[in-house]
Amino acid sequence: MPLEWTVVLLLVPAACAGLVEVVPGRSAVNGVAIAGALGSLIAVLAIVQQVLLQGTAATPMDALYVDALSAVLLLLLSVVGLASILYSVDYLGREGSPHSLSLTQLRRYYAFVLLFLFTMFLVGEANNLGLLWIALEGTTLVSALLVGFYHTRKSIEASWKYLVLCTVGLVFALFGTLLLYLASATASGSAGASLDWTALIQSAPRFDPGLVRLALVFLFVGYGTKAGFAPLHTWLPDAHSEAPTPVSALLSAGLLKCAIYALLRVDAITLRMPGFTFATWLFLGFGVVSVLLAALFILVQRDLKRLLAYHSVEHIGIISIGIGFGGPLGLFGAIFHMVNHAATKAALFLAGGDLAVAARTKDLDEISGALTAIPATGTVLLIGGLALAGVPPFSIFASEFLIVSSGFQAGDWVVAVILLVALAIVFGGLLLHLTSALFGPKPRQGFPGIRARVVGTALAIGLLLPLVVGMGLLLPNPFATLLHDAVRVVMG
Repeated sequence: MPLEWTVVLLLVPAACAGLVEVVPGRSAVNGVAIAGALGSLIAVLAIVQQVLLQGTAATPMDALYVDALSAVLLLLLSVVGLASILYSVDYLGREGSPHSLSLTQLRRYYAFVLLFLFTMFLVGEANNLGLLWIALEGTTLVSALLVGFYHTRKSIEASWKYLVLCTVGLVFALFGTLLLYLASATASGSAGASLDWTALIQSAPRFDPGLVRLALVFLFVGYGTKAGFAPLHTWLPDAHSEAPTPVSALLSAGLLKCAIYALLRVDAITLRMPGFTFATWLFLGFGVVSVLLAALFILVQRDLKRLLAYHSVEHIGIISIGIGFGGPLGLFGAIFHMVNHAATKAALFLAGGDLAVAARTKDLDEISGALTAIPATGTVLLIGGLALAGVPPFSIFASEFLIVSSGFQAGDWVVAVILLVALAIVFGGLLLHLTSALFGPKPRQGFPGIRARVVGTALAIGLLLPLVVGMGLLLPNPFATLLHDAVRVVMG
């Protein structure tokens, strides 16, 4: 029987989550965590190869299913997961680091992070929409423990806020999932009803449009809360700000994309329904509100991590607008933007954590001259900031250009112009914030903080930065093929 990498991908992080609790010493704990993340990346690369050659990857049961769309999500999760754990070794895992954890705390931290990766990988592999909902609920429970990991008043408050809002949201998503099951039962008879995605897309042309509209309202409210759609985003700035920096990177780059992925799966079903456009309007509506509200908050935000959190709201809105524009160009741009934003935002959170340690503050009003005081970190922040603002030739510019072009191509001129205006506002706001922090006068005594050893940090950012820069200039052919295949999965 051939090795089924889809099973290996789930077993590796789960097994390593148990191993970190029993291996002796900090070095062994750090090593097992890195091995878990690296093993996951190797499994994902094997899955991607299978998908490129065969269209899908082998799975041992009908409840699991991996196609090109799944493979894109798994790829970005595994890369960001490895980068976050490599960074954690310096940030949390070494004695003498400003955020150093005790051995017991370090074991617990890595166990939660590896279980978080396990639940997100399960989201990407779930064929059954009920299992997909369970996996997303699992991501909420594990990540809530990570958000409140420092056990301060603010972190516990942020954790509870996140847990309550996202759990309530997922209850709405459960109602929506049950309504889709009812639509399947109505179309196929009770004996043929199914929540398997592969079965739902076959019977979708016979679905009752009224039932599906009602299901979509619940699903967009539920998964939209998890994705960070405005005005359902209120948990997001607090959670990103109070979580450990590597966890903030995972939340923004990974967790939000899992929720968007769930909505993309639902969109693929509705696109099989002739003349049905309700999902399009929901994507466009939530997307426009998200980019406009985020743009306004970005202008006035002074906390570094909260600033990056509102950029997550903005870019989730951009992805949603791209899906709403639809067509091969809009969907390609949206899925490409998921990857670009994941790499860019993870790199920025990690570099921002390094800056906050050095400056001993996240308040941008108290940070100045980072580019000369800590040149390596300052350079990464400059590159990441320009990339996040959509400046050419970085990868985010490429995907934003595709999305805006698809809007004009589809005739959605009003939404496309609104998006351009919001992007201009965000560019001005980000430029305003970064100018002082990076180019202002260097502190006379330098930054007061003692930064951790930077081997893991350099490896983590070195893994992400080529994606931030390189994919805006040259899209590797295998990855371009994977993105095109993902678009075909959604459109049929």
